[in-house]
Amino acid sequence: MNPIQTHQQGFTLIELVMVIVLIGILSYGASSLFASKSTYVEFLAKEQLISQALLAQQIALGMSATNNPVSLVISRSGAGETSISLIKQAQPPMQERLDSSLSSPLIDGVALANGSSHTFSWNGEAALSDNANHEVRFVGDRTYRVCFSASGYVYESQAVCP
Repeated sequence: MNPIQTHQQGFTLIELVMVIVLIGILSYGASSLFASKSTYVEFLAKEQLISQALLAQQIALGMSATNNPVSLVISRSGAGETSISLIKQAQPPMQERLDSSLSSPLIDGVALANGSSHTFSWNGEAALSDNANHEVRFVGDRTYRVCFSASGYVYESQAVCP
């Protein structure tokens, strides 16, 4: 038996730090399991609206020779459910139903009432037919703003739409 040899017990500092780091990484990943769904409702509605509006603009540009308008309708049913419908001339509408817990979107500062709708139309030059700027806001835990420019482009904005 060697008298210089010592017998260690316990963990080294590096092992303890590695365990703490692993627990931190696992808890960060698991935190999404406990987040409420309502946190993401407005974000998803904003993303769906931008996606459908950009698709409507592209379809209008592709159909420019026929000069048929392409419309995007945001509607709110009598039961309070919001949906987005993409309407092309002589074709059935493509409809996206948004999460039922979504509050009424604000279009140009006015809440969309139950049983009503608002239509955005693009002409053959892929610009908005009414030649005006518009703002759609989804308000919940966070507020998301979608801007429609008169030229037909749709984008998210943190500030007030022009």
